[in-house]
This record gives sequence, C-alpha cells and structure tokens, in this order.
Amino acid sequence: MEDFNRRLEKEGSTRIQWIALYFLNRAEKPTSQKELALMMNIQDSTLARLVDRMVRDELLVRVENQADKRVKFIELTEKGRLKISDLMPIGENFSDLLLANISSEELDIFQNVLDKMMLNIKHDPAKKE
Repeated sequence: MEDFNRRLEKEGSTRIQWIALYFLNRAEKPTSQKELALMMNIQDSTLARLVDRMVRDELLVRVENQADKRVKFIELTEKGRLKISDLMPIGENFSDLLLANISSEELDIFQNVLDKMMLNIKHDPAKKE
C-alpha cells in the first residue's frame, strides 16, 4: 500500500484523489457530491473538502443540476481526465498485485462475504440507539 501511495505522490496525487477520479471516470451519468460520497464510503463533509481542493487544482468542476438547483454535479475537467489517465496504470499495477494468486472463485466468495458484511453494517440495530 505504501508503494501505491508513493507512486501516486510522485504523480502529484493522493489515494483519496485517485479514488474520486476513478469513480467519476467510471460514472455513466452525472454524479452528485452525495452520490460520490456514498461510492467512496466517506462522509459528505470529508468529500466536500476534497472536492474543494480538486476544484481549486482544476481537476473537477461543480455543475448545477438544472432539475434541482440545490444539487451540484461533480465532473472531471480535461485536466482531471488526463490525470486519471496518467494514474490508471498505477492503479492497475496495484490491483494486479492484490489479486495475484487469487482465483476468480475465491474472488467471488470474497465479494459475497464483503457484500454481506456491508449489509450487516447498514442494518446494525445499535446505530438506531
């Protein structure tokens, strides 16, 4: 993980920025700040600060939702698209490292268990207290 972080730093990025760029690059529809926070599994306030920095760095832009003026979509700028394009090989190398010697069956089992764990967290009765 440290090597991954170091390689991103060499490119002037951080892991959290990479994750945001990655999700926005894969998005098939306009993505609101709230949706991006959910995708990244981080708090809205944390994402707001991240987006502020990335807008300042001209990687992202906030676009008004014509249907609901209260909602802002987050989009990649051309600079943001170039940045994620430059960073993708780093992410792919890290993914290859993580998945080495893991069969597709093992990966499916892991994904199913992880999905169940996320559901358990989501439906935790202690959260309602």
